[in-house]
Amino acid sequence: MKKKVVLVTACGNKKEEKPRPAGELYKSARIRHLYRKSKELGVPFFILSAGYGLVSGDEMISPYNAVMSEERCRELEGEIAERLKAYDVIVYYRGGARKDYLDCIKKVAEKLGKEFIVFGYGNMGDIGKLGEVLKSLGYAFR
Repeated sequence: MKKKVVLVTACGNKKEEKPRPAGELYKSARIRHLYRKSKELGVPFFILSAGYGLVSGDEMISPYNAVMSEERCRELEGEIAERLKAYDVIVYYRGGARKDYLDCIKKVAEKLGKEFIVFGYGNMGDIGKLGEVLKSLGYAFR
């Protein structure tokens, strides 16, 4: 049986000034690269936002100013879990994102009993390995 895989990353601090799809709102090269690759590979892509919770890369959102904390994560847990429950494997690209985002998504993944894969380090290290990571999970590309 083919596993249902989802790609997640943290939001970014710098944003465009007007509402846009989440994958285009953040000025982060990490987010924009993952958004484009998710489209190419046909893998669902979400951004963990301290302001909005877990948003699809295609979801229209407005600029905001918020940072993830343990308290904010607790507030968002139910909504995040609801969005992730349909997937078997959560692939989280960390990049240089704050640890609070990783801790939050990991906590939800554990509560859901989902397989959880983390890769990527600062300065977008390993971002080019997304295809390899997905392939190793048995993800079928378009």
